[in-house]
Amino acid sequence: MGIPAYILIAGTSSDQHRSEMLERAGYRCRIVPSGADPAKTIAEEKPNVAFVGAADQSGLDVIRALKGDAESRRIPLVAVDVGIAPDALRACYGAGVDDIFEDDAEDAEILARLVSLVRLSGMEAELLRRAATAREFGLPVSTEVEISLPDDGFRLLVVGVEENEFEAMCPMLSKTGISYLAEPDPYRARSRMEEDQGEEFAGALVYVKGGEAREKSEYFCHSVRNDRRLFDLPLFVVADEGAFADASEAYGQGASVVAHTPIDCDFVDVHLRMLVRGRELRQALGERIAAALGPESADRLGTVYSSEFIQAHLNRLDKDSTDSGRQSTAVLFFVPTIGEVAALYGEDGASRLRQQMADWLSGLVRIEDIVGRTGSDEFLMLLPETSTEHADRVRKRVIGVLHQSEFRLTDNVPVGVEVYVQSGLTTLQHGDTLDNLVQRASDGLE
Repeated sequence: MGIPAYILIAGTSSDQHRSEMLERAGYRCRIVPSGADPAKTIAEEKPNVAFVGAADQSGLDVIRALKGDAESRRIPLVAVDVGIAPDALRACYGAGVDDIFEDDAEDAEILARLVSLVRLSGMEAELLRRAATAREFGLPVSTEVEISLPDDGFRLLVVGVEENEFEAMCPMLSKTGISYLAEPDPYRARSRMEEDQGEEFAGALVYVKGGEAREKSEYFCHSVRNDRRLFDLPLFVVADEGAFADASEAYGQGASVVAHTPIDCDFVDVHLRMLVRGRELRQALGERIAAALGPESADRLGTVYSSEFIQAHLNRLDKDSTDSGRQSTAVLFFVPTIGEVAALYGEDGASRLRQQMADWLSGLVRIEDIVGRTGSDEFLMLLPETSTEHADRVRKRVIGVLHQSEFRLTDNVPVGVEVYVQSGLTTLQHGDTLDNLVQRASDGLE
């Protein structure tokens, strides 16, 4: 396995504890020595994520300096050991942090939320790579991303609680510019969200009680997370004491942030805003990355990259993986059903199925992953900075979706077609060419 994500810790009162906890979880950590300039160290070492102590003004100054630097601002920053002053949370948010952990944050909570921060770091790195490769093909892609929340706030769907009950729980929230619609029934709330598709609601606040009410709320969270159009929706969970055994249980059901009753309105306001800002950032990064797919870089199918682009990008990913020591993975998909369709129904049917395979494969992966066509009925997926374990989960999920789906061909074929897809997985090795990478993955087709 490649070297795991690198976390830098600076200026906190619990450096050693956090470093040991993160290393036990498989992360690589370094504590910035006392007296060293945290901003300079973070800028030079470019970790995946940086934890910065924000108990006083000096920590906020470090965060502002990093977020003001064109390169360092791409590193996700976490404010830790935040003080209890009334404006401490808002000051951290205003400084531009990507997450905040208060003094009493549990280890399980930190580990659960760190996953999305590491992914954000990967998206930033892939944008720089993808834009550089696109430039080789004459396709300009901007790497600058600017986001801003609307001045009048945003709208939430509040799930599992009546409006008057929620108003009593958090009376100040409506005065912050965040409006909401309450839907007590999680099943109806899920239908509402399905109809909305994230257009009206910037996120959901889910109230979790015990017993049967918890099961319904968990259904809402779990189903949203498994909807490929809504999976990135911020889910702020408010739980009664005892509703979950520990924080990791709530995060396992899809929560973005968890708070327990009684809730602090400032905590809710700041964390909701931070979640929405984070989603806006990921969407903006995704749009920039997606801009690298154009006529100059695409296969003739249009929705996946050409083999020439994949080779050029592989060279760049090889260099980055070698420099960072982090592992990247490739998954090969071969669709023998396309050839069978050609024999039974002709090339028009096969072309239609081949196009659908390209469309579906490109839509079933993260935006920072890259899918290209390397053979007539063969597609390669590159997963930057991804372990074989995670890549194998992705492979199995994609295969599962394709095998359970039915594909329509031409009007002359009255029935849908079920596909059989073979897949093989391999890790990137230094000096790989596209041919030997594909050959290695082909050796493991199953």
